[in-house]
Amino acid sequence: MRATRRPLTIAGRPVPTLPEARSWLVNEVHTTPRGLKLWYALLLVLLAVGGVAALISVPPGWEVMGTKPVFEWGLLIVAYVFFAIITSGLCLSASLGTVFGLERFLPFEKRHAILALISLTTAFIVIALELHYPIRMVFGAMLTPAPSSPMWWMGVFYGTYLVVLIVETWTLFTDHPVIHKYACTACAIVAVLAPVTLGLVFGVLAAKPFWYGIFTPIQMVCTALTAGLALLGIVFWAVDRFKLADHASAKSIAMPSIRLLLAIALVIVSALVVRQMVDALVSRQVGMREAAISLISGPLAIQFWGMRVIVGLVIPAMLLAMPKTRTPLGLLATSVAMLVGVFADRLNLVEAGQIYPRTTVGGAVSYPYASYTPSPVEIGILVFALAFFATAYTLAERYLRMGESDSHSFWPWPWIKKHHELDFEGVHDAGVSDPDVPKRPANVGATVTATD
Repeated sequence: MRATRRPLTIAGRPVPTLPEARSWLVNEVHTTPRGLKLWYALLLVLLAVGGVAALISVPPGWEVMGTKPVFEWGLLIVAYVFFAIITSGLCLSASLGTVFGLERFLPFEKRHAILALISLTTAFIVIALELHYPIRMVFGAMLTPAPSSPMWWMGVFYGTYLVVLIVETWTLFTDHPVIHKYACTACAIVAVLAPVTLGLVFGVLAAKPFWYGIFTPIQMVCTALTAGLALLGIVFWAVDRFKLADHASAKSIAMPSIRLLLAIALVIVSALVVRQMVDALVSRQVGMREAAISLISGPLAIQFWGMRVIVGLVIPAMLLAMPKTRTPLGLLATSVAMLVGVFADRLNLVEAGQIYPRTTVGGAVSYPYASYTPSPVEIGILVFALAFFATAYTLAERYLRMGESDSHSFWPWPWIKKHHELDFEGVHDAGVSDPDVPKRPANVGATVTATD
């Protein structure tokens, strides 16, 4: 009797042999569209250039950053905050569908989880390169906790956030509706707590008047929502443009929903920016008014008026208001402009908070303003982060099942019950069986089958 060799399996799936993997790779190269190949080539070049910058920043003692004693936080802190708040914004916007059961936001479900997981991973890569020795932070948070420190809580919440996002993403591609419901709810809660503690890292620094105060965490949460929505706008434009999974829902349901939420977020963020500038200009605290003047008419005026106000607020408001620009291309332009504005806002916050030195640090005296120019290494790391994010999402979009889930799990909110009761009553009163009318089980709070 001859023994047969059993194939190696992982999670019940056979692992392909080397010839099979080689054949699959050759077939994948031949079937990949030319435009996608060029996109991959561009991303690989950016990853290579940014990877060199990242490697240069690792060895201890190499002075390759543009920061200095009087200007300690630079472009990498801006990039970390930018990617971290995008994660929260994605989960906040998607929670309207995944937690509160509002059907028009259900197309966000899978893509928001993948984008959020990649965004948070990118943020961790950036902060690891900024800190040089991030492993000390991990062990320090566990072995020497500091509950009175907002930075400690930031590490706790974002670490928890990563775990919860992994669980939510896993349940999206497997059949675990109950775990998925709790994971989505946990994500929605941490999506508020994480940017609040990140804002408190800035807001509790009394030595930096422009950062100090309760409005910094509030503005961080609102900006996070804006950034997440803007990224979803870009992604769903691509879904519609390249006819990816669920492109019909992207154009008819997701895009109008994003446009509505962007308009609301734009009003809130604009009001907070005006409040911040007016409060700073009338303040008598040393360093507060000077920071505002640096933004209005000083060295930061170009990036404030050009990138934050005109590109980030005025142009999106015009695009959202005009009927002719309520198109997929108009949504793309709006989303790109608002995302640029959010990045400029984080850059302005970090720079304006340090630009007016109140004390002499390390013998360095800057008057009237301190100066900071990002080094090529810092710019290279930012390029690497953006290329990593784009590459990871492109691969996820190509190789994962990104269509809307067949089932959704929500909490039994009153409006969900009322909505579906009306659906059943309408069908009963009509006395007909219409195949186009969505038929849902009575226990909507447990599982809802989406047929839209």
